[in-house]
Order: sequence, then C-alpha cells, then structure tokens
Amino acid sequence: MTDTSLSKLQHEFCLKPNQADSLRIITNDSSNIFEAIEKGQQFVAISAMDQEELNNKGKVATMDANFKELLDFENRVRNQTLTMNALSDRIMAGEKIKDIIVPYKQVQKLFEDKWNNNEKRYNASDKYSTFRQNIWNIHHPDEIMPSLDENEDDDIVMGSTKISLRCPLTTAWLEDPVTSNMCKHTFSKAAITDLLRQSGGSVPCPIPGCNKRIVSLCLIADDTMAERVRRAKERDELNASTTQYFDVE
Repeated sequence: MTDTSLSKLQHEFCLKPNQADSLRIITNDSSNIFEAIEKGQQFVAISAMDQEELNNKGKVATMDANFKELLDFENRVRNQTLTMNALSDRIMAGEKIKDIIVPYKQVQKLFEDKWNNNEKRYNASDKYSTFRQNIWNIHHPDEIMPSLDENEDDDIVMGSTKISLRCPLTTAWLEDPVTSNMCKHTFSKAAITDLLRQSGGSVPCPIPGCNKRIVSLCLIADDTMAERVRRAKERDELNASTTQYFDVE
C-alpha cells in the first residue's frame, strides 16, 4: 500500500453506524459502579446519623461533604454514559466522526458544566434532601425540616418532609426495607417480593399517584431506612417504658 493510499484511508476514515453500539457497550458496566456509589452513600448517611446523635457537628459536616463528593462522582459516571449515548446517536444519524476523543471531551464538558455551574445542585437532589432529612430526624422526629435553601422562607421545605417508616403494603414497621431505584418508594422486602411473585414479576408502584413500574431488579436494599426504623423502634420503646412510671400524690 502506497503512502498516498494510506493517507487517503486516514482522510476518509470515520466511525460507521454499525460501530455506534460499541460506544454504548463501553458503559454497560456502569450499573455496578452506581450500586457501589449507592452503598457508599448509605454508609455515609448512617455515619452522619450516628454523629448527629452524639452531637458531633464537626463530623456531621465532614459526612455532609463526603456525601456531596459521592453525588459529584455519581453525576460524572452518569454523564459519561449520557456522553457515549449522545455520540452513538450522532453516528447513527450519519455524522462523520473521525476521532472520538475530541467530541467526547466536548460533550462531556457540556454535561459537567451544567452540573458544576448549578449552585443549587445539591439542594435540588432528592438523595441529598433525604440525607439531610435523616440527620434532622435524629433530634426532631416529629418536626418539619427547614428549607435547605437559605434564600427560601422557613416554611418552604425542599423535597419530602415526611418519610414513612411503615410499609405501605403491610402498614407495619418496614422489615428488610428495599427501595425502588425507579421511584424511590420503600417497602418491606417480603411484602413487595410476594406481590411481584403473584403478579408475574412486574407491578405498578403501589403508592397512589406513582406511575412507575416495579420489578425485582429495581429494588435495592436500603440500609439507611433500616437504620431509621431501628432508631424509631428504640425511641418508641423508650417512650413506652417511661410512661409506665409516674408519681402519685
């Protein structure tokens, strides 16, 4: 092959539509990374609850910073998947892409800038709102959490303010809680598993107004919720024991 023909091949080379799926395959294993991040977030949340119970505000602040770092990392992984999918779509549409590195960096930067330039990115996150709610409930189990946004009025609350610790299927305390990664609703593992078995492996979310479907693969063990239930039970038992004794004049 002559230098001229080699130069011509290099000049005419571009990724073909039948190669586009290869870009999506690269990110197929990201689900394992997301699961690891989720476990890390639950560990940090439980640690923050422990430190809040001990009134170690400095360590709670450290846990808060760690949780935000995990949110940043989770976002970077998600952006990589979105970037690969976007480039795959462009190739499938007929765009001539010779060097994947250049457009990859361009698209990735757009996603990263969108996240990093949003000053309210954490407060707008359901995960962060739940994280702060779990900490707040340690000393204020029956009070509404103030707004996470300092510019909002105190009576405006970011995210959910009441998280039920009872299974919506059994109405009893959550047991071995699992949370859907599709809609973030939580159930006792045995109850939702039994419902799925009776319904052929897929059911609409039992929570009124939720339009998501639930399958076994979308259910994730929720260690943070299990810890909240344990603490709530202990608090109820303590309150019950103290009301058994009273002074008689």
